[in-house]
Amino acid sequence: MADFLLRDIDERVAERIKEMARQKGWPLNDVILHLIKQALGIIEPEPAPEPGDIARLTGSWNDDESRAFAEAMAALNSLPDDAPAYMKPEKDKPGG
Repeated sequence: MADFLLRDIDERVAERIKEMARQKGWPLNDVILHLIKQALGIIEPEPAPEPGDIARLTGSWNDDESRAFAEAMAALNSLPDDAPAYMKPEKDKPGG
């Protein structure tokens, strides 16, 4: 297989390639190869999502978003239990 070196890649193009790699969970090299094959007509482009298709609503969180969500959940889980006394187990009730 041949190797190519690309230079002077526009910043917008580079960012879009990185974004695609994050979304697909692919290495940058695989994304670039996929895009080249697609542009050359060697493989079919991915079909556009159908309107109303819930798959288009899915996405992925980057590391910062995942970390922020985990921290928020940990903070919520550390809050005191403020359920009314009648909803608490007998052992947790005052005098119980």
